[in-house]
Amino acid sequence: MIEINETIAAIVTPLGESGVGVIRISGPEAFSVGDAIFQSNVATPLKMRQDRSIQYGHIVHTDGTIIDEVLLLLMQGPHSYTAEDVVEIQCHGNRYVLQHILNLVLANGARLARPGEFTQRAFLHGRIDLVQAEAVMDIIQAKSSRGLTCAEEQLEGRLSKTIQEVRVALTDFITRLEVMVDYPEEDLEEIEVKDISAALQNIQVLLAEMLKKSQTGKCIRDGILVAINGVPNVGKSSLLNCLLEEERAIVTDVPGTTRDVIEEWITIQGIPVCLVDTAGIRQTEDKVEQIGVLKAQAYMDKADIILIVLDSSRSLSHEERDLLMQQQQKPCVVILNKTDLAPVIEADDIAVYGLPIISISAGQGTGISELKQAILDMIMDAGLQGERSVLLANTRHIDLTRQAKLSIDRALETVHAGLPLDLAIIDIRAAWEALGAITGQTVGEDIITEIFSRFCLGK
Repeated sequence: MIEINETIAAIVTPLGESGVGVIRISGPEAFSVGDAIFQSNVATPLKMRQDRSIQYGHIVHTDGTIIDEVLLLLMQGPHSYTAEDVVEIQCHGNRYVLQHILNLVLANGARLARPGEFTQRAFLHGRIDLVQAEAVMDIIQAKSSRGLTCAEEQLEGRLSKTIQEVRVALTDFITRLEVMVDYPEEDLEEIEVKDISAALQNIQVLLAEMLKKSQTGKCIRDGILVAINGVPNVGKSSLLNCLLEEERAIVTDVPGTTRDVIEEWITIQGIPVCLVDTAGIRQTEDKVEQIGVLKAQAYMDKADIILIVLDSSRSLSHEERDLLMQQQQKPCVVILNKTDLAPVIEADDIAVYGLPIISISAGQGTGISELKQAILDMIMDAGLQGERSVLLANTRHIDLTRQAKLSIDRALETVHAGLPLDLAIIDIRAAWEALGAITGQTVGEDIITEIFSRFCLGK
């Protein structure tokens, strides 16, 4: 059982040297704990002082030794992050000082908070729903400005509002259908089959659209993996350096220079992209290079997008033809590199493989903006450029939305087949419960505990 009657505490700023460190205390005894360790020129107990005020004083050990000069931020529930009484101690950001003060807090009645427990209490007290709670962690872990915007919109409740509107419609629908089924003798307004079908189809379309956008949402939140592949000496490492705008990878004219995997992050119009430079694909007797080739092939298997780099100044090799054939079933861009040299391969020569082609010169830095746009086009579906789109970005949300849509699909099949409405009600209720699990209204305690266990300590 989730316990919310205890007073909890934790350091909420990263450990290390900094100007300021913060310790948060939350729960019914938060002010009493503060009184036990805090001294100021005012004798009034913290509970009696002005709400949302800042108090100046010192943290003092039981023997009277001053630990640090601090500020105390006082917040009375429910007007706090956790909706409980909260005291936040702002001290100097020295690891020893923070730990010493935390030990005093714990010795005076608080216990150490579990990962995510402050946010969990905000959820349990109804200040935020589960979508908003998960958005808190997304804000902390955002890899790009667009990912941060997406998380902030979740925290504002935009997705929650959409989910709640659908659930209200389903609730009304379930109620009316159940009355019709349970009390057929009553003179009640009946819902015609065409009205049932139309209403369910509207919800079906909305959920389908949300799922369609979810791939973009996941890309914004988690980023995408782009593997740079090709045979040795085609300019893969030079391309990586161009995209990063720094000399990250070693570039030489010696085949097989890159033997291990190099990973670096960039953002393309707010989308986080993990670029992976891999070893050149070729047959080799070098055991170290063989391992690099195997890693390159593994990254091709798990990459979201593959960039196959070709040297336009030399003919296609058998390995390159095989690479092009293998990637026809996966998002892939063919990079015709070294266009500053006399061309041997033209775009028309490889058009037969049906893959998009971008001509660049990594040495001269030309064509890079066109390549970035091509990558972006593969990520973003038409119509998703608007800033106000509601995006599913969390895997849990996507899975539950998919379950809800499948239930609506089955309910529609039942209605269209002319089967008893009781069967349709079962599926409609399943959709209602799946959507409720997104916001936390129909989710079990074990799931709640598991979700918050992923949070960082102090949040």
